[in-house]
Amino acid sequence: MSGFQLVPSTTTATLRDVAAVTPTEVYAVGSGGTVLRWDGSQWSAAGSPTSLDLNSVTLAEGGGWAVGEGGTFLSLKDGTWSVYSPSPTAALLKGVSAVSARSAMAVGKEGDQRYALVWDGSKWTKFATGAPHPYTEVSDVFMLADGAAFAAQDSMIMRWAGTDWEQLTVPTTTGLQGVWASSANEAFAVGSSGVLMRWRSSSGRVMEQKAPFPYFHGVWGSSSSDVWAVGSGGMIMHWNGDAWTQVASPTTQELYGVSGTGPHDVWIVGAGGTVLHGP
Repeated sequence: MSGFQLVPSTTTATLRDVAAVTPTEVYAVGSGGTVLRWDGSQWSAAGSPTSLDLNSVTLAEGGGWAVGEGGTFLSLKDGTWSVYSPSPTAALLKGVSAVSARSAMAVGKEGDQRYALVWDGSKWTKFATGAPHPYTEVSDVFMLADGAAFAAQDSMIMRWAGTDWEQLTVPTTTGLQGVWASSANEAFAVGSSGVLMRWRSSSGRVMEQKAPFPYFHGVWGSSSSDVWAVGSGGMIMHWNGDAWTQVASPTTQELYGVSGTGPHDVWIVGAGGTVLHGP
């Protein structure tokens, strides 16, 4: 590994998430409706139709979705972002994941009620998930091509069961922020207090805490033996299939999102318009 390098991003906005489908097709989203596109040589503004904060972005089959506050859904088609209207929700949307033009999920919370929203190619269907509660959160969602979907909810990894989430891991005292799955039988989640969690259907949950207990926000992998976690103070961690190790970071900015197309094409975004590429 030659390491991660800072890449100029043309913005100082906080970037909350990034999604990559090819080395020349990468999008990042963030505060104030920021949407940036990487074309293989530089980042530039991608013509955002909103000024509302965006929290998550996903790409699939030439299109994509971005979600954010106030129930905001942005749809990407033929290289242009537009507001999907009317939105089926006013929820603060935290995560979105698509596997095709006909299959996507988003998660968020409206008032005390958590929601999952399912896209079937023509419409978003809203499901109230779990009992209403003022202090619960669903922070992220990840879909697999076979239809399996996972969420980071409070301190637990959840799996979609058709109309609601089922609990896969027992609660802890930490809050999970990001989730990614290598298969229907293995999922990773990260969160507060330096938590790095791995769930396998064969053996259950393994959880470790990285000192000095950074706040992890995002997780993504190219395979079950190549997983990245990013968080506070510029922290970058790598899972090689056996153990987590800390990787040198060229920034101390808060890092929020990570995505890539393979082991050697990984993008990380964060506060102050920070964009990293490597390793």
